[in-house]
Amino acid sequence: MSAGPQLSPDGKWWWNGSQWVPVLGTALGQPATQSIQTAPQQVPGANPSAVYVYGPRSNGLAVASLVLGIMSWLLCPFIGGLLAVILGHTARGQIRRTRESRGGMAMAGLVLGYIHLVAVALITIFWIAVFGGLTALLGVIGSLPAPRRHRDTIGRDPLRSSHENS
Repeated sequence: MSAGPQLSPDGKWWWNGSQWVPVLGTALGQPATQSIQTAPQQVPGANPSAVYVYGPRSNGLAVASLVLGIMSWLLCPFIGGLLAVILGHTARGQIRRTRESRGGMAMAGLVLGYIHLVAVALITIFWIAVFGGLTALLGVIGSLPAPRRHRDTIGRDPLRSSHENS
């Protein structure tokens, strides 16, 4: 037997370390009122040792693609989007060949990179149109003939002051 108090299976006796003693209150037919702490009993197989289960390896290029896809919107506009697309395609190829994980990160990096590249292209086209339109407008204004001075019917030039016409 193990050291320390133990309760009998019927709950009427407890082991104090040297002998079995009746639980208080059971001799008179009353329920036991004394609380006895019993030593925990070890059940074989109840506490298995820790088991570590490893999943497939993570693909580092997929993580880099996602990070660059996010960074392209914040810090490095065109280059970040381009690198996110390149790394995303490379990561997806590696994931297909090696069965690594993080395929979703590679796809997210691709989507962010492509959307960013399309946005950069549209913004570039917009600004080219704006500046091209302004350049064309200035060119048209520059090719207009200079305004001619007209004299009114009295013979005075309206652009000169009144004392110069006299």
